[in-house]
Amino acid sequence: MKDLIVPSGDHARKAEMLFKTGKWAFLLSLFFYPVGVVRIWRLKGWVIAKLAYSILGLVLFLISTLYLTVVLFALFLRPLDKNVGINLDRKIVNSAGNYSATFIKTGNETKGAYELVEVELEPHGGNDWHYHKSFIEQFTVLEGQVKIGHDGEELLLNEGQSATADRSHMHFFKNATGQTAKLLVRITPAAGLEKTLRVAYGLINDGKLQNDMTENPWHMALLLAYSESYLKGLPGWFQEPLIHSLAKIAQWRGEDKELYKYFR
Repeated sequence: MKDLIVPSGDHARKAEMLFKTGKWAFLLSLFFYPVGVVRIWRLKGWVIAKLAYSILGLVLFLISTLYLTVVLFALFLRPLDKNVGINLDRKIVNSAGNYSATFIKTGNETKGAYELVEVELEPHGGNDWHYHKSFIEQFTVLEGQVKIGHDGEELLLNEGQSATADRSHMHFFKNATGQTAKLLVRITPAAGLEKTLRVAYGLINDGKLQNDMTENPWHMALLLAYSESYLKGLPGWFQEPLIHSLAKIAQWRGEDKELYKYFR
């Protein structure tokens, strides 16, 4: 009988604890859309809030479900093939931009230690902010002036000067003048940049890559994933697994077969 007698103060504390527990359980349930949408519609009133949660929550739920499905499915696919042939032209030309890339040392020749590429840039030509996960880039100006973007800052390099972009550091390079410039790029270790350049130049020359977008969306995923290149504006935790997974799926679908002529 003694156990059944509970002081009134204990009842108040129990009620308070139950309220807090129920409140947090309700808030947590909102993160699990199927459960949250049922629980929120059991409440009285707040119709506008219920509709907003139901519509926006559904969109987020579908996007996150699709994202997880893509990433998880790709885990079971074979690794992305970053290899290129060994008897290929050293120099490739981008006919649309009127500039070229010459492979001084390839990854095959250095057994994956590094790649050395001489890039000829048209007046004011170059690329936009991006970063790489798997290699370090060192830039040395051979001719002209080149502007290097590095972690939010811009450096102007003259002939003979160098700058380095470490892994995961946002960067870009652009010809700073109205004359042709030459830039020597060292990639350490070798990690798929040769394949990216060969495919990109080939697609541009064939009119299948315009305004920084490929005609075939699967090819865009492959281009970015070959050199683990990621873009400014999207968080890394979101775009890195997504791009890598889409590229593996593209390879599984055979979308890379159309690109063989550029690197075999």
